[in-house]
Amino acid sequence: SDLALRPGRILSLQEFRDLFREEYLSTDVQLAIGQQTILFTDMVGSTELYAKQGDAVAFREVRRHFSDVFRIIAAQRGAVVKTIGDAVMGAFTNPLDAVTAAKAIHDCFHPARTDSLTKLRISINVGPCIAVKLNTDIDYFGHTVNVAAKLQSLAGAWQIVLSDDVYAAPSVADWLSTAQAKLEAVRYESPSLLFPISGKRWSVYEGGPEEHKRS
Repeated sequence: SDLALRPGRILSLQEFRDLFREEYLSTDVQLAIGQQTILFTDMVGSTELYAKQGDAVAFREVRRHFSDVFRIIAAQRGAVVKTIGDAVMGAFTNPLDAVTAAKAIHDCFHPARTDSLTKLRISINVGPCIAVKLNTDIDYFGHTVNVAAKLQSLAGAWQIVLSDDVYAAPSVADWLSTAQAKLEAVRYESPSLLFPISGKRWSVYEGGPEEHKRS
């Protein structure tokens, strides 16, 4: 039915995840959910933050930045899938929503902000995923998720790396052009991949060379 709300869409609604986090998928089910756009954020320099500020202060900073990132993802029609340390994994049904969310996140933690030490890198990929129940939450797995995570290695502070599949999605290139994004071609290569992953890197704000080192 054209009126049906399909799994890939409903599982990317934050309200559904919040209301039915323990009721909506059996532990033995692997559910194909079609195309999803996966976004990862990662704090740059988090190891140094913990070393210099101490565990308690650093954790408060991480927890506070989660609140802002969660709010922005929800505002752009996405859902938070999980956190991994100080990183966030989000999912969107529309690639453009993921790109606009990434820009909004960097705008939130811009270099001139004085009340936060957070600097983020962001990567985005789109493709088919499967959904499973892990502990009490729904989680996404598959090649699309793996590539989205690996693309983070090509990004530094205040940068977004999106795969060429995201760039080719409807309205994304036009929106980036309107935003006057200066894009740099990048490529992720690994012996574990059958072929390299090509993408675009956008420096939303400029950071020093040291910002490109992974924490």
